[in-house]
Amino acid sequence: MKQILGGVVIGAALVGGVWGLVALMSDSASGPAAVSAAKPGSNKGVVDLICELSMDLDGQLALGITANEPSRITMAQIDFEKGTGWYQGKIAISESRGGSLSVVGSKLLVSRPAMFQRFGVMINREEFTVDRKTGSFEQSIGTQDGKTIRLIKGTCAHVIKPPF
Repeated sequence: MKQILGGVVIGAALVGGVWGLVALMSDSASGPAAVSAAKPGSNKGVVDLICELSMDLDGQLALGITANEPSRITMAQIDFEKGTGWYQGKIAISESRGGSLSVVGSKLLVSRPAMFQRFGVMINREEFTVDRKTGSFEQSIGTQDGKTIRLIKGTCAHVIKPPF
């Protein structure tokens, strides 16, 4: 039992350290969660993101999800050259089946059609947006009866890779 508890504490400390490092590095940018391509406003290349995401309470209630889902840190990517994007997670637009990218003002919108049943409803669309100015992340699903439900929200920051 002590080994499991020790592993949980070490894991939490590691996740907190990574998030702190990302926040510290992004403070020197235009804001704590600023997301931009290599050149601000550029729609070229690939943008790697690290995101802290949590379930949206209204979306949870709308779908009748009673389990308490903790927030999580995950990766996302926007590829302007291919016009696609993805992010990791249980309910996600995965890397192997990326969605189509649209740029709407400062928002990067990635969407794809879907056809599966989950939470007792038929889902026909998945999408997420990342606001370049604020780093705000929102993931929503569209249901067969025409409703759009915001399911996940959070904040993303641009991953800056060291030169080695």
